[in-house]
Amino acid sequence: MENSHEHIRLTSAEIGHLWSSYLFETSVHHMFRYFSVHVDDPDIAAYVEYCLNTSKRHIHRYMEVFKKEQFPIPRGITSKDINTKAPRLFSDVFYLHYIDGMAKFALNGFSLAVAEVTRKDIRGLFHLHIDAFQKVTEMGKRLLLEKGIYSRPPYISTPESIEFVKSGHFFDGFTNEKRPLTVMEMNQLFQNVRSNALGKALLKGFMQVTHDKKLCSYFEKGKLLANKYVTMFSTILLKEDCNVPSTYASEVMDTTISPFSERFMLNHVAHLITYGTANYGLSLALSPRKDLALMYVRLMGEVMTYAGDGAKLLVKHGWLEQPPTKIDHKLCDD
Repeated sequence: MENSHEHIRLTSAEIGHLWSSYLFETSVHHMFRYFSVHVDDPDIAAYVEYCLNTSKRHIHRYMEVFKKEQFPIPRGITSKDINTKAPRLFSDVFYLHYIDGMAKFALNGFSLAVAEVTRKDIRGLFHLHIDAFQKVTEMGKRLLLEKGIYSRPPYISTPESIEFVKSGHFFDGFTNEKRPLTVMEMNQLFQNVRSNALGKALLKGFMQVTHDKKLCSYFEKGKLLANKYVTMFSTILLKEDCNVPSTYASEVMDTTISPFSERFMLNHVAHLITYGTANYGLSLALSPRKDLALMYVRLMGEVMTYAGDGAKLLVKHGWLEQPPTKIDHKLCDD
């Protein structure tokens, strides 16, 4: 029966992952379309073209499933949301870091999908997409290293022996005698600097090209939050003599002509907030030191408030595509 998909309905997990992945990939696909028109380095141009073709294949696969299941194809981002003739907004260096960040988000989402979906053909689809984005990640890392623009996470000395926690002091973090960061805490802080630096640069670009004052104000608020978090995480790392990633603000050009629709920009920020919040949740789980855990809890609250403000703007403009919901079988009112 497992091999006869015609008689196996899609579960809520399968619909949810297909729906959200389709929205995400239409967004990055059209970003890649814009990048491919404005790129100078031939190596990066070839890489962007590969990513563009990869996302195009993925979108077609989602559409095939939706059509086969007679499920409405989400609107997502379309060619109407991109103006490839607009001047360049971001540098080649930004492209590499952007794709590296998006590939990480995609791999996390696809891995969760594989763990949660049931139907064999849907599992196979996400396995294919994991394989593709693993190749995207490998190609991107190689280019970042070859171009000398990849910031490696902090190093530590190799431990001489294994150790066990001997007291509750291991979990403390509100005194002057804080224990050193664990490798997991160190890496989470480093990765959060990197993702916020990327978000800050993206929001800086969106601020420059939007003509809507409320959207500009919203993007500016996000940029300030991202800058605050970059400073916060970097300060903790630097206090322990750890290196921090480079930032990308200088990779934004001066143009004020928008390559993107305002619907695209606001929805793209919403996607990044979703993944950013998930990152903070993971960081919280991997940070036993109480001061770090409390910091992530506080930041998640701030980010969710910012997300709520963005959702209100999306609803106001009619740009928020509603996820599939269960049919309401309530009886009619008397």
